[in-house]
Amino acid sequence: MEKTEQKSLEQIAQEKFQQMAFANLKKNIVQDLINNRNESVIYRKYDKGQVVRMLENPQSSEKELRNMSNFLYIVSSHYRRLINYYASLPKFNYTIIPTNLPSKIEKKKYKDTYGRVCNLYKKYNLKHECFKIMQSVFRDGVFYGLIHETSDSFYIRPFNPDYAKISSIEDGTCTFSINLDYFTQKDTFLSEYGTEIETAYYKYKGNKKAGTKGNSSLRWYEPTNGICIKADENDLSHSVPIFIGLILGVLDIEDYKMLKKAKKEIDNYKVLAMKMDTDENGVPKMDYDLAIKYYNQASANVPEGIGLILSPFTINDFTFQSSSTAESDAANEAEEDFWFGSGTSPLLFGSSKNTSSSSLNLSIKPDESVSFSILEQIQRYFNKKIKKMDLPYSFEMKFLEQSIFNEKDVQDTYLKAGQYGVSGAKLLYANSIGLEPSDISGMSYLEDEILGVGTKIYKRPLISSNTLSNGETGKTAGKPTAEESGQELGEAGEKTREQDSNENR
Repeated sequence: MEKTEQKSLEQIAQEKFQQMAFANLKKNIVQDLINNRNESVIYRKYDKGQVVRMLENPQSSEKELRNMSNFLYIVSSHYRRLINYYASLPKFNYTIIPTNLPSKIEKKKYKDTYGRVCNLYKKYNLKHECFKIMQSVFRDGVFYGLIHETSDSFYIRPFNPDYAKISSIEDGTCTFSINLDYFTQKDTFLSEYGTEIETAYYKYKGNKKAGTKGNSSLRWYEPTNGICIKADENDLSHSVPIFIGLILGVLDIEDYKMLKKAKKEIDNYKVLAMKMDTDENGVPKMDYDLAIKYYNQASANVPEGIGLILSPFTINDFTFQSSSTAESDAANEAEEDFWFGSGTSPLLFGSSKNTSSSSLNLSIKPDESVSFSILEQIQRYFNKKIKKMDLPYSFEMKFLEQSIFNEKDVQDTYLKAGQYGVSGAKLLYANSIGLEPSDISGMSYLEDEILGVGTKIYKRPLISSNTLSNGETGKTAGKPTAEESGQELGEAGEKTREQDSNENR
């Protein structure tokens, strides 16, 4: 059993960092098939004893706990669903708002600056990049990345957290340094991390081709294009997976499943007992050779899964196993405990327990706050990035506190605010339905100036009962008559029409 398990684990290899040609971001190399090179991490399983020891002192077991978290993400559907649930909870809709508004504004320059900022965030493709960042944050406890961008392309390359440490705080965001020893046996990948990392490495190790010597004090290097997002900002010295305490819960689920499977296998086996008669002294009455002959005949004719026993003793059946229902309940309870242990409602993942919708809605609020707190870090980093550009007018990006659960409520809030003339509500409503700021201005120009949607195609509001007046319809107000609706009048209706009973109503 142990050999089979080890073999399966050796086959589990996930490429944690995909190779990428930095010189041409539009064509990303996933695997170098020509040179047969790849940069991968193989995760291995730990037994419960090791897990308990690691959890007793998690700060000293960061690397092992991260590896365990990644292993569970691959093999445990419960753990994977939990990580992806929190990572995909926000809608990642955002808006661009002005800050530090000056007393005098050049409208054209102001508009050009706003358009430039909108186009930058369009290039960043935040909805895609943020999801990947949050997956890593909830799985590893921290995300280290190196940003590669050109005028029209943007990519964040993850960096191995085992070779990185948070080194400082800049404008409220974490910055990190990387251990250049990571490339000691992987210098062939240096060019894919950019010229900045390549230059720093050769300053540390030296370059034989250039005839330069290295400097061992330069082992840690803080990249200027780094982004660091941490799950727990209260402890910047250590980075432990946020849900690492659930490891034992995942193992318990697997144990109960194995017990349930073993019970079902045992239930399929039967034993037939052949009892030999004995005299008052306990001596078998039948000759032993003859008894063996009958035993062999019976043994040759029983199907697989049925055992045969020949004994002079009376055999009684005793069982210490619980019922099938109890075992099913134990497995279900282990799953329930897992979700409760994470602080997440089991009802979201198919729990059979009845829970009121109001309780479920309340339980989702803390989940949203956890994801939104990570999102605020990403928001602050990108706003710092825009600040460094020293634009003539200041703008910042702001994520809407909109999740997959409150999506419609947020839209309704901005819609009502727009109907009452609240400034900015129209743009916020457009953002809440998934339009990015650059989409709004672009589609507005396309509709009004190019296609003339508002002046040529839809010259008037779409016809509905709300936009039609009595004069336009030529009919009186009130509910449509049966004849107008294509229905036949009944006897009571005919009598009402003849007597004009509805005339003064």
